[in-house]
Amino acid sequence: MLEFLQMVTGIFVVVHDGQHALKFHLGRAIGVVGPGVHFKIPIIQRFQVQPTKDTTLDLEPQVIQLSDELVYEVGAKVVYQIVDLRKAVVEVDNLAEGLKNRLVIIVQNVVKAQDRSTIRDMARMVDDVKEALRPVEQQWGVKVREFGFSTFSPTPETLEITQLQKLADEKLSLYRQFHEEQKLSSEAAVSLISGAVMALPAQRPRVPEQALPVPARAPTSDRRAGAPSSPGDSSAHVAE
Repeated sequence: MLEFLQMVTGIFVVVHDGQHALKFHLGRAIGVVGPGVHFKIPIIQRFQVQPTKDTTLDLEPQVIQLSDELVYEVGAKVVYQIVDLRKAVVEVDNLAEGLKNRLVIIVQNVVKAQDRSTIRDMARMVDDVKEALRPVEQQWGVKVREFGFSTFSPTPETLEITQLQKLADEKLSLYRQFHEEQKLSSEAAVSLISGAVMALPAQRPRVPEQALPVPARAPTSDRRAGAPSSPGDSSAHVAE
């Protein structure tokens, strides 16, 4: 009923719980009023009502390229509250739209400064975004209650690159384990990691060398008559 009378008469405004209104007199902001019924002089005075309870703002996912050229899809949510209605109405034309645009720029600047090693530190990035919002809070009379990433995922191409990098790191770790710790050759370690079958040369068991048998010399008494046993013996036989 009050809403209908407000539209018909135009001599008062109704401010509900969770709202405040900025009162203008001849186009100049003169004060802030809380919930209730407030009378006004038509044409000369007007009220601009704004919600002053916590408000949630969703940022649509955006594609951001990191400093090492990986690409992520990032979406965010922010919960804010108007704490200075005069600034929120006077300093910015549309608070919700302006805050959304500023958040998009801040999130882009924070995320694109990361690389594949720092992109996992979500808490630090959230703190960086909140810190970048401090001047906006003071300028526009708002207070950011909560901020977080609702969507944070690599694109399919980036996911493939990161998976390949992870696989390469795992294979390098296995190679070092086989080659350095287990003392395998480079070829054997690579073959085990890649799943290839490698034929190693068979090693024959080493047989200890045995001394060759030395033939025994026959005794002098068993020699045949007239058969020299040495060059000296042959000379003696000829002399005889």
